[in-house]
Amino acid sequence: MSHSTELQLTVEEYDKAFIEVSFLLDMFVSTIETFIGKSTPSLAVAAGRKMAANLPIYLEDPSPENALEALVRFFTMQQMEIQGHFKGAEGVITLDHCPIRSVCLERKMEIDSHVCQMFHYYIAGIMAELTGRPVRPRTLAAGERCSFALAFSGVRK
Repeated sequence: MSHSTELQLTVEEYDKAFIEVSFLLDMFVSTIETFIGKSTPSLAVAAGRKMAANLPIYLEDPSPENALEALVRFFTMQQMEIQGHFKGAEGVITLDHCPIRSVCLERKMEIDSHVCQMFHYYIAGIMAELTGRPVRPRTLAAGERCSFALAFSGVRK
């Protein structure tokens, strides 16, 4: 008997779960695009904002630099291979072995497609909530190593 509360998955169970989650994410994003259209980025930002409100992150100084550092620390604890830094006024996030890329490969979707863009806007929403500033993402590179920039507006909400 294990005293651990973690699930013990076999490789086969993990693979089946990944295939199912990939399918669901593909269908979810496709459905959103069908019904919402050009407002899809706004929905992803709203979802990111909602997520940020539930993250165990408290920033005494909600500067973009502090928010990016906290976001990277949080996702690193979740086993995501993520790095973040500032290049001029923009925050730059780099993901190695991007989980969204894995979904795209599984579903035979184009890399840097609508799913990737939704993920970038979702992260922008998290950062917007943490900083109190509007944030706009811009893809820099897509592939095994994905990176995107976050431009912060100068006005705090």
